[in-house]
Amino acid sequence: MALTERADAWRPTHAFARCLVAVLLVAPVALLWRRPDLLVLLSPLVVVLAWSLATRPADRPDHRFALSHAQVREGDQALAVADLEPVEGAHILCAALTPAPFVEAVAQERMRAALDSDDLPVQRTATVVDAEGSLVQGRRRLLVGLRVTRWGVRRIGPMQVAASSAWGSYRWGPISVGAQGLRVLPQPAAFDTSAPAPHPRGLVGMHRSTRPGDGSEFATIRPFQVGDRLRRIHWPRSSRTGELHVTSSYADQDTHVAVLVDAHYDLGRSGGLTGTPSSLDRSVRAAAALGEHFLQQGDRVSLRVLSARTPLTVPVGTGRRHGVRILDTLSRIQPAVDDETDPRRVHLGVGSGTLVVMISALVSPDALTQAATLAARGLSVVVVDALVEGGAGVVPSADRDPLARTAWRIRMLEREREIRAIRRQGVAVVPWLGPGSLDVVLRELSHRRRGAGV
Repeated sequence: MALTERADAWRPTHAFARCLVAVLLVAPVALLWRRPDLLVLLSPLVVVLAWSLATRPADRPDHRFALSHAQVREGDQALAVADLEPVEGAHILCAALTPAPFVEAVAQERMRAALDSDDLPVQRTATVVDAEGSLVQGRRRLLVGLRVTRWGVRRIGPMQVAASSAWGSYRWGPISVGAQGLRVLPQPAAFDTSAPAPHPRGLVGMHRSTRPGDGSEFATIRPFQVGDRLRRIHWPRSSRTGELHVTSSYADQDTHVAVLVDAHYDLGRSGGLTGTPSSLDRSVRAAAALGEHFLQQGDRVSLRVLSARTPLTVPVGTGRRHGVRILDTLSRIQPAVDDETDPRRVHLGVGSGTLVVMISALVSPDALTQAATLAARGLSVVVVDALVEGGAGVVPSADRDPLARTAWRIRMLEREREIRAIRRQGVAVVPWLGPGSLDVVLRELSHRRRGAGV
């Protein structure tokens, strides 16, 4: 508590102490030895001391720290705002932000010149913004620009605020202001597919149903049945055959896409948005891209995160707000392994007719067991391989420890064997390649279901 009180008070600086020592030492010598020239040289220091003592600040500045946004996306900018109450005698107010992982500081004096440009100058060390800040409601507002380069809940701060008096004689602070949490949503990876999704069930999506129903797309001409509407009678066919025939159509239906994210492991070292992604980076951004793509087509999307620390779930839904809810859930993922959970007993809440897309690094056999269990229930399952570059460079000590390198190569061989085994059970495993990654698989599943229906 004593340290806090001393830091929160105006204290003389080393410059003030040196000036005082010089005056106290040189003045007696000049008087005793009758050296007026020394007194003349000393007079500016005497003026500075008198001025500093006369203008010494008495009040302590009130201070606050906040962020301009509570939620941003990867690569977007935010502002760390320090509001300091100006007091009489305080000539310089300043703020410094403590560095944090995946948080780059943008110098304020360069921000205004680069607001219209994506190439903002950044630095990875703490940024200090000096004080001629704007005056807002009687407070000096100091701004520190931030760019966040990785998804997650980022800790911004703590921020250090300080002030100094005239001639730098007295200093207040630095005072540490508590850190703020900033939620960073993942930036969806580039993804698009022209292949239809199987199992449409609703009435709002873009995918055509494999079952007849009310819709706008022609299906076939069939004999009249009780309950058919008269406006559907096909008179040319009826007049030729002598029996009533009606036209049928495909229902305009949507698909339920269940996205499962395996967050048990995070392999590799993340380089942020512009660097090399880790396995969890690729999984999260791929899940965001899939959810955004299918929601834009009007389909229903749900999300399930498989992690011991954050077993998160987003129920099935549609619309733009549902997409933001999915991104918000993905930003809260924290990897953790749960060795006590049997994946065959985990109920994921997906029913028949659901397209299940599992995104996993496939390092743990539990993910493949989960996919095989879902496929055995008759669901269409696609497993997206999110391991970075086939596992190359994942183990940090691989270059230094031959045993670690050998163990990792053995695990990769086992992983390939497990993938071949699950493919033989009818589960498609595809690497994440961005646009078109799922085209072949989705077309194959659609043809398979259509053939089964026939």
